[in-house]
Amino acid sequence: MINEHDGQRTLTHLEMLFYFIAGLCINATGNGLTVATNLGSAPWTAAAANLSAATHLPIDLFLFSFGFGAAILVILMVGKVQMSRFIKNMIFVFLFSVLVGFTTRIFIHLGVTEHIPYFVRLLLDFIGISMIATGISITQRLAVVLHPLDDWTNVMRFKYFHGNVVIAQTLNFAIPILISLTVWLISGKLVAINIGTIFSFLCQGYIISQADQHIFPKLVHKTK
Repeated sequence: MINEHDGQRTLTHLEMLFYFIAGLCINATGNGLTVATNLGSAPWTAAAANLSAATHLPIDLFLFSFGFGAAILVILMVGKVQMSRFIKNMIFVFLFSVLVGFTTRIFIHLGVTEHIPYFVRLLLDFIGISMIATGISITQRLAVVLHPLDDWTNVMRFKYFHGNVVIAQTLNFAIPILISLTVWLISGKLVAINIGTIFSFLCQGYIISQADQHIFPKLVHKTK
């Protein structure tokens, strides 16, 4: 929905396409940047990176698997099968997974690696995490095509926590943190977990709430 001076209105198809592309690209680019810096990614991306490092399988595969699992969980929480919602969410997962893998490789090719100064990498990592939160904010408010993990957070946010995104996002992140710790206990190796992960865990919900108010502020949530 879009806020206008005389009330709310639905978005045009062109507006939907614009906000969808903006949210998807900002989110995926932010994820790629955090993976390249290796100073801490958002917890789900970090979990995928750790599984990828342990199994030598592409990170894209695990990102897609997480999305598929979350799409099933959304169906269980909503209590009914909405095939159009499931299909659109899986389209988002596919595009997102490919874009994260692509942007990660681009940033590494551009030299965003451990060879650049630490504080430059840390700044880039924080920028990446803020981009992730901003992208999530846009697509959650659009609520037309969502990443299932963000859809899951959205369902929890409005169904159980009275719109409180901080609580919903924190609970969402608990699972990938456990996945990464399990991989570390088994393999003895840990990647993409660092200061940035702590920043994401503690602050991403807050950044989303701020983006809701200040990034495309006329775009508002559909709570039903």
